[in-house]
Amino acid sequence: MEAGAHGAGHMTHFRTCLLHDDKRRTRCSGTLKKGGNCVNRAVGSFKPGMMPTCHVHRRQLKRMGRCRAPLRCGFECGRICEWKLHGFQLCLDHCEHPMTCHFLKVPIEMRLRIYQLLLPDRPIPARYEKSSLTSDGGGVYTAILCVNRQIHDEAAGLLYRTRAFSIELLGDWMSMCNLSQNFTQNSSFGYKHHALEDHQWQQMILGQQGLFMARQGRRILGGASSSAHTPTIRGNQSHAKSPNFDSNVPVEPIREPPLSKRYFNMIQSFRIEIVLPSPSAWWLPNSDAASHKASMSRLLDYCDHLHRLIGRLRIIQRPIARLEIVIRFGNAYLNRRDVFPIAQFLLRPFRRLHNVAKPDLLSITIQDSLGEVELLTRDWASSPAGGKLAAYLEHLFEHMSSSQPPPELPVFKVYWQLERLLSYMKEHYRHAHPKIGKITGLLYAARFAREVEDLSSFRAIWNQVVDIWSDCLNEHVEFQSNVALSINAIHSTVQNGS
Repeated sequence: MEAGAHGAGHMTHFRTCLLHDDKRRTRCSGTLKKGGNCVNRAVGSFKPGMMPTCHVHRRQLKRMGRCRAPLRCGFECGRICEWKLHGFQLCLDHCEHPMTCHFLKVPIEMRLRIYQLLLPDRPIPARYEKSSLTSDGGGVYTAILCVNRQIHDEAAGLLYRTRAFSIELLGDWMSMCNLSQNFTQNSSFGYKHHALEDHQWQQMILGQQGLFMARQGRRILGGASSSAHTPTIRGNQSHAKSPNFDSNVPVEPIREPPLSKRYFNMIQSFRIEIVLPSPSAWWLPNSDAASHKASMSRLLDYCDHLHRLIGRLRIIQRPIARLEIVIRFGNAYLNRRDVFPIAQFLLRPFRRLHNVAKPDLLSITIQDSLGEVELLTRDWASSPAGGKLAAYLEHLFEHMSSSQPPPELPVFKVYWQLERLLSYMKEHYRHAHPKIGKITGLLYAARFAREVEDLSSFRAIWNQVVDIWSDCLNEHVEFQSNVALSINAIHSTVQNGS
């Protein structure tokens, strides 16, 4: 009875209140095929509880609600509007009206518990495919992140700080949160923390070349012409000084993941999945020299990608709670006794990490005719190769768990400088000097020396680089001097003949 009287009071107020006296025609709530809203007059609701539409859009069913915006008369607007999930029911006239969020009056502990029921409770895979994000196979309701800024920050903080996020390395691709990125695109030495910019590298190379040729030119051409108007031979004599490398500036490569920086820096648990869909000969003992080098080169590519990813993990300004590593071999023809040495080689880039609370090698699988076979069984460390890997993991995880950063490796630091230098040398002389073609082989050898920390081999590679560069300069100076003598001779003949 009381409720009926209350409802009757509402109806009486709506009939007499000027603020509720809305005689505008009701428009169709349908959406046009080309986008935009229908402007036809609505005939009515073709199904109870749904928004009114015209005859054309009668199959478009949108749940109907009533505008909750309070008016000056003390009653709610009550105009028909589309009902929206996780939002206030407001008509077009009051869509900007500020409303009180009663959910924020709930204690923060209860709100976090509600977020846990709506958000994923399993590790976030790199590629979703058909995997479920909840342990019970149900759905997730990430629309809660779009309600307002405070709810977004609370829910996002819970999601990114409590869930493990997978990062997959597959060939030259890095995937995370169903987003993929290619390492080879825009990665030609595009590191954010190099001491020198690209134009400085060019000035360094051309500047050294110009100074060397200027000194040689003065010795060769001094007094060669009797004419008072001997033309000046202008080489690449740059006045820019050769910039020196700052030993205190990090030059390690960094690759930003597909996820935005803000959310990536919030993550505290990572799972790095290394997938190797290799050709028929991944490892070295049973393959010829060409396959040996191709396989090893591909492994070094993976190490390069891992170094770029680890360089990004190193700049996170807090400890990493958990880091899980998964290695999956997709080649059924790979000899299983060679799997552990390959895995140990791929784990070497992780020695640069520290402040990892719980590092773990979670799984090593190999593709079989029946599917993936797990190799980290209960007695996997009993074999000679497994024993070596287990000893290496103990040493590696001890360093990763340390609060002190690992010592800087001189070979690692100087390699990236050498790589940039060789790349610019190769690009600058790619059509001019056949000896520059040796650079590719030098880079391969330098990468291997970097991973095994072989300073003596790296020093020998550097001596070869210096020899190649000296040969290029000497031949260029010889070519320049011959051209200069020819020009002087022609110039002298022209001047004397006149």
